[in-house]
Amino acid sequence: MAFLDEEQQAAPPPEAPERPRRPESGPRRRRRPFVVRRLLGVGLLIAFVILVVLAFRGCLQARKERGITNYVTSVGSIMTQSEDTGKGFFDLLESGSSSDGQLDYKNKILQFRGESQSLLDRANQLSVPGELSKAQQAVTLSLQLRRDALDKIADNVGPALAKSETADPIETITNQMSALYASDVLYEQVAKPQIDEVVKSEGISAPDLPAGNFVPPPPTGLAWLDQTKVADALAKVTGSTALDSGTHGMGLVQVSLGGTTLSSDAPNSVSSTDREVSVEVQNQGSAEESGVVVSVTLEGQDPVQGTIPKVAPGETATAKLQLTTLPTPGAEVTVNVLVEPVQGELDSSNNEASYSVTFG
Repeated sequence: MAFLDEEQQAAPPPEAPERPRRPESGPRRRRRPFVVRRLLGVGLLIAFVILVVLAFRGCLQARKERGITNYVTSVGSIMTQSEDTGKGFFDLLESGSSSDGQLDYKNKILQFRGESQSLLDRANQLSVPGELSKAQQAVTLSLQLRRDALDKIADNVGPALAKSETADPIETITNQMSALYASDVLYEQVAKPQIDEVVKSEGISAPDLPAGNFVPPPPTGLAWLDQTKVADALAKVTGSTALDSGTHGMGLVQVSLGGTTLSSDAPNSVSSTDREVSVEVQNQGSAEESGVVVSVTLEGQDPVQGTIPKVAPGETATAKLQLTTLPTPGAEVTVNVLVEPVQGELDSSNNEASYSVTFG
């Protein structure tokens, strides 16, 4: 029995039963649903903010695309009308006629100038997206070149239509033709590519821009950069026949008064009774000239004019004019001689001279 007692002593004591957990109660138990609700609220708020941001960005993108599309549409309309103005202007030049004469011809050019001013004003009032600011500068500069060129052409067309001293006005008009051509290059090679690039990069479906050229396409347009073409067009307005091909120009060769050849570099003395003035001119162009007008003016008197019927290229001819009133014997006067420029003459610097003459 002793070993039984030893086994009973060696056996481990029985484990105490696990104490059951108390259910949570009080503030801790009540806090859990509140935390869950707060997390859900924060999540919903974040989702709402994300939706608002996405919607806002979508509105901004739509507004941006709408702004670019409206700008491209407006520029297209303006340049289309400018192209129509150019067509009307060059049609007028090609026709070389106006129903009410030279004044109406100038007024029609002023009308084209007014149309160009209106288009420039419209362009300056456009709402321009930031991406297109440089393109806008090119558009407005192109329209400004057109407006300014037409303004200067209108100012010079009257003198260019005159029968004398036409070289400088024709040169000015031709230079403005170059300005009109430059406006086409500026729009076609600067403004238009920049606009197209922005439209493409933004993935916008915008209307295609028109050609927008003011000057007719080559080779017709390039011909207007030649002074001969301009002079030919203006000759039609005055009722003259079209200019012969080739260069045109007259030169003053020599002036004689009563048999004495005059010098423009020194004083001249002639008889107090000398009345006949001989004016020798040369056709320095390559086309025959007709109706060459020569005038002689004594200081303080009305000019005396004569006409040379025809002068072949390279040849000389002489006009003989009779002074109507002679100055007081012993008086020193200035005699001005002018060979009026012919149609198409581009350099009239050698068409006139002045002489100091004493009638003894």
